[in-house]
Amino acid sequence: MVSRLLNVLILACAACVLFAQEPLNNEGVIKLVKAGMTEDLIINVINQQTGVYTLGAADLVALKEAGVSEKIIASMLARTKGQPASGAAGVARTNEGLTVRHSVTDPGLYYKKGGEFFELLSENVEWKTKGAMKNIVSAGIVKKNMTGALAGPSSRNFLTNPTEIILSPSSGITVNSFILLPMTTKNGMRQFNVGPVNQKSGVAKGAIPFGVEKVGENSFRMVLQTPLGPGEYGILTATPTESTTEPTKMHTFRILL
Repeated sequence: MVSRLLNVLILACAACVLFAQEPLNNEGVIKLVKAGMTEDLIINVINQQTGVYTLGAADLVALKEAGVSEKIIASMLARTKGQPASGAAGVARTNEGLTVRHSVTDPGLYYKKGGEFFELLSENVEWKTKGAMKNIVSAGIVKKNMTGALAGPSSRNFLTNPTEIILSPSSGITVNSFILLPMTTKNGMRQFNVGPVNQKSGVAKGAIPFGVEKVGENSFRMVLQTPLGPGEYGILTATPTESTTEPTKMHTFRILL
């Protein structure tokens, strides 16, 4: 027991010496993980040490592949909230193709982070149900039970709670056309199920209910009854289509711990 406590103290001192002269960064966090420090200890270092992190989609994937836990990544993200768009972090987000906005003016789906708005990236849905496209109509209504899948085990959008998502419908659709769905991972792909609206609840089968608050001329904040738990989610836009060959788009995101 004494030996174990001494080891923890030695590692903690090593961390303090290592990062006393310069801000902690992604590489430094990876070094702490590979040194065998505990998750709680690394999070304490992140919370107490000045940090300059690059947290674009590729950076988050690299951290995950290096063995950094989602709990540690969430702490890094929390430390960057409120950081200005200029500087290394802002450049990294721009290089990832994410458009930084101080307000929402164009149609689309966005998430808010540190007082700025970033677009939720969309992905193509591969429908597992025959004739799925013909069974989606406007106003968020689905005619029959359907299963869809998306390539890869994770979205490139990483969010933390409290999550603030802004819906800005394009011409011809309303906020009622958006359906929030949880996803599961199977055989290296993300999968979701959606079905007809429950007449009692008014919510599509398999969907997560949410309300909206108008925050702009054509902008609505998504209001959830309870915070979303860790995992994969997607926002499907149920709109009529004339073509059965045009791919369905889904805006996806992953909630970290």
